[in-house]
Order: sequence, then structure tokens, then C-alpha cells
Amino acid sequence: MPTLIITEKTSQARDLRAALGERFGQILPAEGHLLRLAEPHEVNAAWKSWACELLKPDDLYPTKSATEGNKPAKLKAIAAALTRCNRVILATDCDREGQLIGQEILEHLRYRGTVERALFTAQDPKSLRQAFDKLKPNRELRPLYEAAVARQQADQIFNLSLTRTATRTLLAQGVKGVIGIGRVKTPTLAIVCLRELEIRNFRVEDYFEIVATAKVEGGTFLMRHAPPVKARIRDRAQAEAIANAAAQHTGLLSVSVEHRRQAPPRLFDLPSLQKTCGQRWGWAREGGRSRRRADAALSHQRSTCNPDATTGAGEADPATTALQ
Repeated sequence: MPTLIITEKTSQARDLRAALGERFGQILPAEGHLLRLAEPHEVNAAWKSWACELLKPDDLYPTKSATEGNKPAKLKAIAAALTRCNRVILATDCDREGQLIGQEILEHLRYRGTVERALFTAQDPKSLRQAFDKLKPNRELRPLYEAAVARQQADQIFNLSLTRTATRTLLAQGVKGVIGIGRVKTPTLAIVCLRELEIRNFRVEDYFEIVATAKVEGGTFLMRHAPPVKARIRDRAQAEAIANAAAQHTGLLSVSVEHRRQAPPRLFDLPSLQKTCGQRWGWAREGGRSRRRADAALSHQRSTCNPDATTGAGEADPATTALQ
């Protein structure tokens, strides 16, 4: 039974070929999203002219082939391979976006054969072989795919509708440009602007902290009363009253002891590894990515799924051996 394996990127395809050989069948990589959503005017010709209106079609925005780079060629290769197989294994990232990248290709090309899902958060040979020994029916991941479609469609409808509305209403007549509104971009810009306003409106103010010297059998130590920002003591008389009350106190101090345990930090996934490397050593994202293969014993692939101590317990010995 001919089988096609679809991966999210070339590196996944390369690692799968190394781990599986030709055991399951042909392996073809996508290049992220090989499809795009139709533009508003491709759905409704009246939407070509910008106006303050909700760009919501009667149904979903349909998918179209992406045109940038080598994406058309990759989609064509997958489409040709699908005509010769009756089973597909999706081996994209095991998060919401990875599910969308793989399954939207099958939906767009109207593939109706058997579809299974390989789920893995690491790309070492052992993890990949284990994932392919425990394939799941792709229908079990349908809710994840539908969540991704809902996110994608909401972005298309509201981002474009709000961008056009903001541009038409906020830009002065004759001024060229676009006021872009985005689900991620706009809240991020708002955070930056609010922080800038806080900086501009900052005013220096005096406040008081109380420091007392406590005498005990073993010697002396300092005690400091420093309330959080919103509860700072700004009245000198109040601060002096507290200090005077503390100066007259003798006797036992109230002591409470609480025992807590702190677990060691979890292993990195790729985004957090890249972020840490960038902050500490100034590595560019691609620099962190190139080091991933050398550090594979202690890091995981790009995914929203962090390592799980229960499922990853069996990997402890190989990791410690690699460190030695």
C-alpha cells in the first residue's frame, strides 16, 4: 500500500529519512504553509474598494496556492504523490499550527484516503521511530485542526476589516499609508505605548522605609519594612510613628517557617532555547538553530509542547551519558 509522509519542513524530512529509511514510504516536506487564504476581492469583487465594512464571507475564506519561493513546486510534488498513494502520514509539528499546515493541504487537494498522525516533540532517531510505532488516526486531531482554522479565519476577517476601517477613518484625506491592525501586532504596540506613557508621565516622589536593628542572643541584624509600590509610606508622620513603636518593642519576635521544594527547571524547547541564547550571548536565531543538532541530548524541537517528565523519563540515561 503506497504511503506518503508529509513533514512541515526540510529538516524534518531529512531526519525522518535518516531514522526510518524507506520503511513507510516517500517523504515530502512542505515549507511552512503552502497555502494562503483568498483575499477579500477574490471572494467578493465589491470588496476590492476599501470601505468600513465587515469582510465576512457567507462561508469560510477558501485556500489558494501560495506563490512565494518554491512553495508552488512543493505543493505540486505533494499533489502528484497523493494521486499514487492511499495512505498519508502527517509528520508536521504536533501543535495547532503544525496540524493546520499538514491537514489543510489534504483538504485543499480533496484527498480521501487513510490519514494517520505521527506525534513527536524531538527529532532524534529513537523518538521518531517510537512516534511511527504509535501512529494515531488523524480524525482524533480534528478538534486541533478546527481550532487552527478558527484562528486563521478570525485573523483574516477581523484584521483586514479593522485595518481598512482604521485606515479610512483615521488617516487624513490625501495622506497615503495604511494603519495595520493585527491580533498580535496591535496589542504589542499598545503595551509599548502604555509603557512609554508611564515613562513620560513619571514624577519623582519621596517615600519612607523603616529600618530597625534587632538584638538577639547571637548578635544583631537589620529588619527593613519596605511596602510594595502601591502601599508605600509617603507621610513622614506615619513613618515616624511606626519607627517609634518599633524602638520601644522588647520581647520575642514572631517567626514563621515554611518549608518548600523547588523543582529544577524544565528542559528547553527550541523557542525558549533561542531566546535564552540571544539574551545571554547575542546569538541570532539561525545561530541557535544550527547548534540544536549538537545539543540535541538536552533540547527539544520547536513545539508548544514542553518536555514531559513522565513520558521523557526513559531518556534520562542517554542524556546523562551524552553529557559525560
